[in-house]
Amino acid sequence: MISNMLRFSPSFFEGLDEMFTPEFAMRGRVRAYPQVNMGVTDKSVEVYLFTPGMKADELDVTIEKNLLSVSGERKADELDDEDALNRRERFVGKFKRTIALPEDVDPDKTEAIYRDGVLHISVAKKAEVQPRKIEVKA
Repeated sequence: MISNMLRFSPSFFEGLDEMFTPEFAMRGRVRAYPQVNMGVTDKSVEVYLFTPGMKADELDVTIEKNLLSVSGERKADELDDEDALNRRERFVGKFKRTIALPEDVDPDKTEAIYRDGVLHISVAKKAEVQPRKIEVKA
């Protein structure tokens, strides 16, 4: 009985070599673009979007109903006829990322700075929800 359990059909080994190629690692894995890091502090929500190779005027940032949206289009590089692309891993095309923000943010106090391929968006929290230091009198 145990010997039957250890037998594998030939179909089990088909494509096993393929599993160790970079193409297999990327298959089935959906990667959103641009990649996002997000954090919350006592005073604000900090969002970082990584968009290397783009310019600030190619990005559109909006906040509506506590949804932060960043959209744009990354264009393909121009290649000469001599330069043939055999593989492309860099995202090209239109994109839109939408991030739900907490209810306690103040969209009117939003700042967006683009530097070195990183879009940093800081959305301040409402004053009434920020921690306040209370003086202790003696």
